[in-house]
Amino acid sequence: MAEPITTLTDYAIALECLLLASLLFVQGGVQRLWAAAFGSVSGVALLGGLYHGFGDQLSLLQRIWLWQGMGIAVAIASFFTLVAAAVPLRREVRWTLLALATAKLVGAIAVGFTLWGFALRVTNYLSALIIVLLVQWLQRHRHPGAPVWLLGAIALSGLGAVGLLIPWPGVSPLVVYHLVQMVALFCIYRSVAATGQARSVRGLG
Repeated sequence: MAEPITTLTDYAIALECLLLASLLFVQGGVQRLWAAAFGSVSGVALLGGLYHGFGDQLSLLQRIWLWQGMGIAVAIASFFTLVAAAVPLRREVRWTLLALATAKLVGAIAVGFTLWGFALRVTNYLSALIIVLLVQWLQRHRHPGAPVWLLGAIALSGLGAVGLLIPWPGVSPLVVYHLVQMVALFCIYRSVAATGQARSVRGLG
């Protein structure tokens, strides 16, 4: 295994997201869309573990497609994040966010074959969280705790990204980033949970 600690923290994130997705899925309603978002992030982490742990045993083409798969999974997570936030809203706002989510998904997949594709997809994911934060803030009178948790998640994600630029003695910056992301993902889950149990998904017509 090329990077054992990085690989194990990748798999830890994958397991965490699967657990959180399961907790949301059983609630039904719009929470299942959030479960799909967490499931997609789990897929990113799983592919990341393969890339960091066994990339040196793969051909260049296989590594490229594995990297592309990670990027597409990030784009799908971003899509479900926006859709989950949009569905409970009134019709006009809902359709606007659904159109935006679709456009962002198409754009994120399209840029994936450029040099900066993965970075752009991560930026796309963070922008989706910021949009959800805005939606939650406008509805804070209903669920006052939700935007607080999500703001914490975004702040932690930003700190984790900065941590990638810092040399950590004896530890890969990716390991530190993964550990921070595990806390950030839990904050996202708490934000979703704070919006209440199992809303019914409204029809999209």
